[in-house]
Amino acid sequence: MDLPNAQQQLKFLKNIQLILQSGSFSSTYKFALLISLSRLAIEKGEDSGGSLSLEYTDIAEKFVELYWKQVVPYVFNDEGQLILNQNNGKQATIVNRIIELRQNYSSLGLLRRDSAVWLRLLKDVAERVKNMPVRKLQNLNGQNFEFLYHLEHCGKQLILLPQVIYCLRQFSEIIEELCQKRWIDYIRKNSSNAPILNQLPNLEQFMFEPSRNQLNAVANVLVELQDCKCFYCNKSMRKGNYAVDHFIPWSMYPSDTGHNFVLADSSCNSKKSNLLASDEFLHKWHERNEEQDLIIVDRISVLGFLTDKDRSHKIADWAYKKANQDNYILWGLTI
Repeated sequence: MDLPNAQQQLKFLKNIQLILQSGSFSSTYKFALLISLSRLAIEKGEDSGGSLSLEYTDIAEKFVELYWKQVVPYVFNDEGQLILNQNNGKQATIVNRIIELRQNYSSLGLLRRDSAVWLRLLKDVAERVKNMPVRKLQNLNGQNFEFLYHLEHCGKQLILLPQVIYCLRQFSEIIEELCQKRWIDYIRKNSSNAPILNQLPNLEQFMFEPSRNQLNAVANVLVELQDCKCFYCNKSMRKGNYAVDHFIPWSMYPSDTGHNFVLADSSCNSKKSNLLASDEFLHKWHERNEEQDLIIVDRISVLGFLTDKDRSHKIADWAYKKANQDNYILWGLTI
């Protein structure tokens, strides 16, 4: 089979985006289905451009793995706990089933070892997946937009169309990130969860961003590396009057690498905000990373961050090329 060309791959990604932006969602099942298909494409597919038949029980197993983590109570104060509602009305059926099983099985491994209960669960979840999200995932405004699979051919198995597996494998990280972000957004906007979650730091921060303690530890390292001077204006800083800044803004690349951190005084940090710094600072940042690479690797990696200088610089190359193409404004001290 022929591999999809660049235009076909781009269209596939746009179709995924269309489903997530324009599809209707009464539960989180569609997010779970897309993530499951992406992971199964990696586990069972090949980069051949061909189709792939998936057992519904295999998809069901991915659903159980995803929701097993989701039904852990979200702790919001010293006494309160909340199992996040995954449905617009009553709790989603699959989630309720897993909640019940969690009361008798302390781990997913123990549940799997009880083969009779495990197989019954997979069968029930598979039936729910087949009749709910599989049927509705590609439905946009009452019409089926069948670019992943044809429903009429998905009886005993879900048969992914030619070239779909290649694209799922190629863009698995993007698909995971898009689905996770929309999943979080759905959870936050769900009326059953809103009264509690609206009073808390955002879920994105809770689930994905480094903790304040981690950033404080990074600040302690950077204070020494920068002689307690602001990376941008080079003025001396008082303790407590500085902040860890993402040189490549978090809004552009929402993942942390150790070489991306710099320390800025509160004024510069506030003014730079989520802008890219000007070329003079890009050059300074490159030099800093080259000269202090071993120290950054040694002292920041132990805090749990990826410390790969080359990877950080490739991210910067991408960010500045994108800025040039899109005419982004670069921040400098005169702005």
